[in-house]
Amino acid sequence: MSGFRSFFVLSIALLLFGVPAPEAQAQTGSVTGTVVDESGEALPGANIVVPGTQRGTSTDGDGRYTLGGLEAGTYTLRATFIGYLRQEKEVDVTAGETVQLDFTLSPDVSQMGELVVVGYGEQQRQDLTGSISSVDGEELSRVTTTSAEQALQGQVSGVQVKPTSGEPGAGAQIRIRGVGTLNNASPLYVVDGMLTDDISFLNSQDIASVEVLKDASATAIYGSRGANGVIIVTTKKGRRGEGTTFNANVYQGWQEVMSPVDLTNAQQYATLANELRANQGQPPAFDNPDQFGAGTDWQDQVYRTAQVQNAQLSARGGTEDITYSFSANLVREEGVMEKSDFNRASFRANNTYLLTDDLELGHNLAFTYRTGTNDPGVVGSAYRADPTIPPKGEDGEFNDAGVRASAGNPAATIFYHRNTFSGRRFVGDLYGEYSFLDHFTFKSSVGTDLDFRRGRDFNPEFAVSSAQRNDRSSLNIDTNQNFSWLWENTVSYDQSFGDHSIDAVAGVTAQEFKTESLGGSRFNILGDDQSLWYLQAGEETGQTNFNSAADWSMLSGLFRTNYSYQSRYLLTVSFRADGSSRFGEENQYGYFPSAAAGWRISEESFMEDVDAISNLKLRASWGVIGNDKIDFYPSVASVTTNQNAVFGAPGSQGLQFGATLGELANPQIQWEETRQTNVGLNIGLLDDQLSAEVDYYNRRTEGILVRVPIPRYVGVNTQPFVNAAEVVNSGVDAQITWAQSVGDFSYQIGVNGSTTNNEVKALGSGQEEILGGGLVNEIAFTTRTVPGQSIGSFYGYEVNGIYQTQEEIDNTPSMPGVAPGDLNFADTDGDGDIDGDDKTFIGSPIPDLTYGVNLSMSYKGFDVSATLSGQAGSEVFNAKKAVRFGIENFETSYLDRWTGQGTSNSEPRIGNPGHNWFTASEWFIEDASFLKIRNVQVGYALPTGLTSRLNMQQVRVYANGTNLVTFTDYSGYTPEISGSSVISDAIDTGVYPIPRTVTFGVDLTF
Repeated sequence: MSGFRSFFVLSIALLLFGVPAPEAQAQTGSVTGTVVDESGEALPGANIVVPGTQRGTSTDGDGRYTLGGLEAGTYTLRATFIGYLRQEKEVDVTAGETVQLDFTLSPDVSQMGELVVVGYGEQQRQDLTGSISSVDGEELSRVTTTSAEQALQGQVSGVQVKPTSGEPGAGAQIRIRGVGTLNNASPLYVVDGMLTDDISFLNSQDIASVEVLKDASATAIYGSRGANGVIIVTTKKGRRGEGTTFNANVYQGWQEVMSPVDLTNAQQYATLANELRANQGQPPAFDNPDQFGAGTDWQDQVYRTAQVQNAQLSARGGTEDITYSFSANLVREEGVMEKSDFNRASFRANNTYLLTDDLELGHNLAFTYRTGTNDPGVVGSAYRADPTIPPKGEDGEFNDAGVRASAGNPAATIFYHRNTFSGRRFVGDLYGEYSFLDHFTFKSSVGTDLDFRRGRDFNPEFAVSSAQRNDRSSLNIDTNQNFSWLWENTVSYDQSFGDHSIDAVAGVTAQEFKTESLGGSRFNILGDDQSLWYLQAGEETGQTNFNSAADWSMLSGLFRTNYSYQSRYLLTVSFRADGSSRFGEENQYGYFPSAAAGWRISEESFMEDVDAISNLKLRASWGVIGNDKIDFYPSVASVTTNQNAVFGAPGSQGLQFGATLGELANPQIQWEETRQTNVGLNIGLLDDQLSAEVDYYNRRTEGILVRVPIPRYVGVNTQPFVNAAEVVNSGVDAQITWAQSVGDFSYQIGVNGSTTNNEVKALGSGQEEILGGGLVNEIAFTTRTVPGQSIGSFYGYEVNGIYQTQEEIDNTPSMPGVAPGDLNFADTDGDGDIDGDDKTFIGSPIPDLTYGVNLSMSYKGFDVSATLSGQAGSEVFNAKKAVRFGIENFETSYLDRWTGQGTSNSEPRIGNPGHNWFTASEWFIEDASFLKIRNVQVGYALPTGLTSRLNMQQVRVYANGTNLVTFTDYSGYTPEISGSSVISDAIDTGVYPIPRTVTFGVDLTF
């Protein structure tokens, strides 16, 4: 009671002594009114202020406000609301009276309308706290490629995109903010809500937008699936209340090898071949090298100008209750190498059905059928083949091109190549959304991904040489079926009250993946005709078959909430729990939290008069993400079967079918965990004509699953997995965009760049190093992964030039057997000998900087766009030059070889293959930096007056060039070399060339 008594006494005192008498107060007036949008809807929480003062108020739930205590006079009042243009009005205030003043705010086009797709929902870009970059689908559709992944190249900061090959239908290797694991480092793809690891089925012209989730705050909602980043793809859909719009987009063009390798011609080759034989103490290979002239250009024999065609048809629209989007696409790509064709037909149907005001059903369905011929695999033989030998002799038969070179006749290989493939894939989901209690929505979706592939490899009987022959025909058939289903159930909540707004989502998801392969082979097929390419047409004797299967499943719970106060102070918290069948019972579940905060500084009152800054937001986030992209059963022991045991009584013993332990189990393995911190700044200047986004990130992955050695007496060759390694990636992402319109002319310039610092911190007990990139069946390794270096760093000898004299060899550390003209390996440990201890790190495949430039311009009906991409600070290992068993063709750089004292200090003599060509050294390392004109498109749209007379909405013709020019010092086809794993990356053993593509097309809308 004492507290209440004190409060009562204080209140009376204030009334008696603290409040002036009414007659002593100055007379004031007030202003009241409403703040609404253009449609008359109230804007609750809008701010009403007197600029330059602390006086202000905000609107209530009905959009009404009252600002009192104003002395008589003329005032300027400013009304502001997030996403709307501010408005100022003058008002005359009279003492003792209330004046009505209403505001109608118009949307700020620079801020409104940009909904960003995030995990399990959407947000206004201005409210984002995580690091998310967006790409409009129109930007991707300009690039002539069958791969939606490749179309992303140069578009987003923090994302490195490398084509896996120039072969038609090939995908891309994508790394988001470096390499954070020694296992699968590819991102997760989410296509219209369906989770998948492969989007080869997607047609770029169906894509509406792509969001790349980079930091932990953005990706943690996907838990273990988002460890390497997440790419969300939203395909095009119809709109309610719009009539049907038809679109036809057709283009045709050609492809050619962008950068052929400079190889010696026949005369140059013969000269070098004779020199090689002389250096080896053997007689010359050719009597008169000058007789050959240019000879055979095997690259011309193998590569061609190839045709490419694409046709896209779509229909989209909607009524008040239904939206629909149908599309069909047909693409045909011949491939710059003969018999490497690719054809794909795809169909998509995205529809929604509004059954009641609160219940909506929908589906996103895609079906793809593909056929083609696999790459004949003659890149290496075309590089090595003897140019003095023509493809065919006078009798019309193929010549033996491997007389001197360890390479068959590539033209013959292509001629007899009969390896075809086909596939069918269905990806789709069905969902229902039910809204209840005004602010809640329940959504349930069921998705599936069914991929069926078949390969037929027919090898006819033929004989080109003793090394290039097939004495009996054979047929190999393999089939692979991948099936996954995903069932997700979520409840979302969204409400604003006063200065506060909150949205939240919680749910449970389950996914299962199954794969099964089945195949067999037979010999002596009845004939070469394709109608006989079935196993039944071959002999039963010697037939083989195989069948295997695997599966994994995951059960997850998720939660995320976004909170906003006055649209200035933003907070995001998320949590996900994943249970994976890849781990033992004790460690099946991983828990992945994240938190992020944002401060919209530009909405503070002290920024109101800073007209130059239209947007300024500071962001920070932290979170934990997991990774389980390893073998299916690392926690379960496996056995292998074979005829590998001898049993029976003496005299009747025989080889018996049996089983043995194949791999040890480790039930204690756990999730790899990545902890990522991100600090970002968004800024917009001059009404967002100039916008920039800069992020610093630090990404530490611990407990990386790595195989460690075990004693040989255990009797198992395969090393078990343990959680041991640790890797850190850090760097800066930045994107800057300038956009301006002046009358009919508008243009936009965008630049993005990313730095990456990758370092291995630990590998674990017993694992001092991981070797990769083996040459000659792994006799010589080219990469070494150890603590203190980046993943997959190139490892070999430093080169101190070329030995010029025998005296130099005698007076400096050297290997046995070297002679003047050989590579001079550095004595890095200073012990006076050249041995394995002198090997050191000689480069890294991970670039220090990746960047892109995006340009666009339009004037009346004309438009031009261009995309450039590049990287710096990385190296490639030119393994094509290594491992020479015969007299293979030479790159033209050998013409500058050492031929005597002082002739060269960079190119060794033609000889001593064991030292110069079989040993990994700095001589094979080349700079992988490049700048590529990725895509250029020029278009013209007919005037609307003309198209309307044709009953068309738009008629646009265009020309497009993809991979036009690459500026690089690398001597191979391309410096963009994708490896088989993260520890064997950027090793060029002969990649299918990246083609230059030129197309002409027409785009019709009606």
